[in-house]
Amino acid sequence: MKITTNNLIKNYPDLRIHTKENYAPSATQTDGHSFDALIIQSDRRQIEEHTFAESVSRQLSSEAANTASPEKIQNLKNQIAEHTYQIDAQAIASRILLV
Repeated sequence: MKITTNNLIKNYPDLRIHTKENYAPSATQTDGHSFDALIIQSDRRQIEEHTFAESVSRQLSSEAANTASPEKIQNLKNQIAEHTYQIDAQAIASRILLV
C-alpha cells in the first residue's frame, strides 16, 4: 500500500466549521471541497435525565440550606438543658428516607 500526501487539503482556513447555527446538511459542497462531516448529538432521554437530576439536586440543596428560626433553636436549647427534649424517631426516619 502506498500512501501519498497529494490528496490532502493544504488550505485549512478554507474549511467551514459546522455549528448548530450554520449547519450544512447537504452532502455536496458549493465551494469545491469534498470532505466528511462528523455530527455529535445527545440523546433526548439523557438530556431530560440530566435536567431532572440537576433540578432535584438544586431543590435538595436549597432545603438543606434553610436554617431554623432563632426562636426554634432557642426553644430546642432550653428543652435540651431541662432534659425535656423528646426525640421523634418516626420524623428522623422519614427525613432519612425523604418521605
